[in-house]
Amino acid sequence: MKHHINNNHFIGFTLAKGTTCVAKLKNQRHYAFTLAEVLITLGIIGVVAAMTMPALISHHKKMVFKNQYKKLYSTIYQAYTKSVFDVGGVTDCYHEDINTGVHGKWSDKAACADFREAVEKNLLIGKICTTKAADNGCLQKDQYKGLDTLLTDKNPDVSDEELAENAANCGGLNKNSINNTNLVYVLNDGAIIISYLKDSVPISMLLDVNGQKGPNKWGYDLFKMSFYKDGNNYKFAPLGCGVNSYEKGGISSTKMWQQMNN
Repeated sequence: MKHHINNNHFIGFTLAKGTTCVAKLKNQRHYAFTLAEVLITLGIIGVVAAMTMPALISHHKKMVFKNQYKKLYSTIYQAYTKSVFDVGGVTDCYHEDINTGVHGKWSDKAACADFREAVEKNLLIGKICTTKAADNGCLQKDQYKGLDTLLTDKNPDVSDEELAENAANCGGLNKNSINNTNLVYVLNDGAIIISYLKDSVPISMLLDVNGQKGPNKWGYDLFKMSFYKDGNNYKFAPLGCGVNSYEKGGISSTKMWQQMNN
């Protein structure tokens, strides 16, 4: 039995038990996108992707650097804390006492010999270069810019007097000092610690959170850090010169530190 309905459709149904009935539809319509519509849609998707992908990639890279920074900070904090314990719970090898403003003896190589030995025992170090880090395999040649080159990049007309003042106040962070003179530790995971001084335990230092992987830029994967005293405790934070220096598109050591603690 069939019933006729509008639009020339016929409907079949079961009249009795065991009877099979199939619906039959006439004048079915088929829809499809034209090639032009497909191309327009793909074009729109491509434009949106081109606009958003660079921002997403940049954000991802920044998060990777931040996590690597946290990891390296945790590594040095634990190693230095253990080292203080190993030398008797007290050391004069720190950047400064933030409560009194008095500087520690971190530049006294002899006074910090025991502390340096403890630090090198507690850090997971793969390679140590006491000087000429590039020649000895700890760094690539001219791997980093220094504060002097950052200054000339920012102001190509900088005077010799300004460069000399920078060298006098923060010479340990100039390009030649970083790449060729200062003590460098390469950790087992590839991260790099560069002491402010030649052949002296890193108290004021640069941290390259991912080592030679790059981009090896201030404010991206390279940050300033210092070991300081706070009462009877020893801590890390960006202190001294270079903490607000960074290359275009990066952030300062101070800001990275603040982000890590938020």
